[in-house]
Amino acid sequence: MNTLTICYFTNRPDPKIRWFFDSLHRETGGDYTGIKVVVVDFFASERQWVIGIPITHVAPKPTVWQGPHRLTKQDYFAASNARNTAICHAPDGWIAFVDDLSVLLPGWLNAVREAMREGYIVLGAYKKMKKLVVENGSVVSYEDFPGGVDSRWNLGRDNRPVTAAGSWLFGCSLAAPVSALVAIGGFPEICDGLGMEDCTAGMMLQNCDYTFKYDRRMLTYESEEDHAQLPVFLREDPCIGDPDSRPRNDMSHAALRIFQGAKYHPGYFNDGGIAALRQHVLAGGEFPIQQHPVHRWFDGIELSKLPL
Repeated sequence: MNTLTICYFTNRPDPKIRWFFDSLHRETGGDYTGIKVVVVDFFASERQWVIGIPITHVAPKPTVWQGPHRLTKQDYFAASNARNTAICHAPDGWIAFVDDLSVLLPGWLNAVREAMREGYIVLGAYKKMKKLVVENGSVVSYEDFPGGVDSRWNLGRDNRPVTAAGSWLFGCSLAAPVSALVAIGGFPEICDGLGMEDCTAGMMLQNCDYTFKYDRRMLTYESEEDHAQLPVFLREDPCIGDPDSRPRNDMSHAALRIFQGAKYHPGYFNDGGIAALRQHVLAGGEFPIQQHPVHRWFDGIELSKLPL
């Protein structure tokens, strides 16, 4: 099946979603044959968008880190949970991910389709801009922000993709076979509350011998200032022992050690993993209410006591 599921994620009051939809409409030329659009929105129960095309608009699946079923005192950043929600709504084929506050530049979809034809996981580029103005899906003006330039940018080319490593996988813009992400167990939910779900998933995919290419033609511009919107979802990188020691004994380095040689992570799913959950959801089933883990895996602290 050649279906392409394009997933957009947000937990912001004003995610500039019209930028995304207007630029996607330009990229498709209005032809959405073979394309499914999924919006994973923390505020899905409070709003709806009239887009002009059918979309699947859902809240992130129940998690202990945020939302009505959280165990924490405050809402935490839980990108793996959101990305796995989208995977569970994706039919067989390919899946592309786009962060909020982003506009697709011309050529984005062509780069995705080239990757689909040739069978490699494509890693799109991004630039964060200040005073970004977008009208009808086209960038009108912006102010350069040197601190927001993609760290991989100088390794790429303007006219073709270049070979990349799995650790180059950034979640803001990428496309991969659905089967590949299901095969590794989805994005690792032990990274919720921290981040780094993207590069660690990339490490597992590389260990499974998937091919990666970084493509600057698959470019998004993103608003820098709008990241300051409230509420800000917490993320922590706790450290055991001396925080000034080198190397630090922190959660992020511990996560890298876990995934350095891994090909699969079971996560917190029931029997059958994300593969079984996805089939259940695609058949019309509800997401189960997850009430685990109760403790943070790195330091054993109860989630109900976070933030400290």
